[in-house]
Amino acid sequence: MTGTRPDNDVDEALDRALSQVLRPPGLPPRFEQRLHASWVRCAADDLAQQRSRLEAEHARQLQALKQGHVRLRRDTLALVLAAAFTAGVAAAWAVPWLREAHGLDLSRLLPLLAVTIGLSSGAGVWVNRFGLPWRR
Repeated sequence: MTGTRPDNDVDEALDRALSQVLRPPGLPPRFEQRLHASWVRCAADDLAQQRSRLEAEHARQLQALKQGHVRLRRDTLALVLAAAFTAGVAAAWAVPWLREAHGLDLSRLLPLLAVTIGLSSGAGVWVNRFGLPWRR
């Protein structure tokens, strides 16, 4: 006896006694062939359903990705326009003031102002994306 519990021994004894008294019913003709064909059909149906489900999920993910890309492009355009407008306003205000206050000519002032604005924008993007370097 292979059972470790007493009810396993009883179950096995009952199974042996029943198998001696009762004959298993006969299978209809070509039962195994029909069973195998049914398994193949189920597998094909499952594959078709799984494929259609995966294609629908792919379409949803692709649509979400496209919407995110459009949103990113729109936000980037808005940021560039806002930065250009702000730089124009700052230049219109700062150039005459700096020329009068410090006597700088435009050939030095405009490149210096462009570099300052570019570095400020780059620092802002850096801090926004990676955080402050001393707070890591």
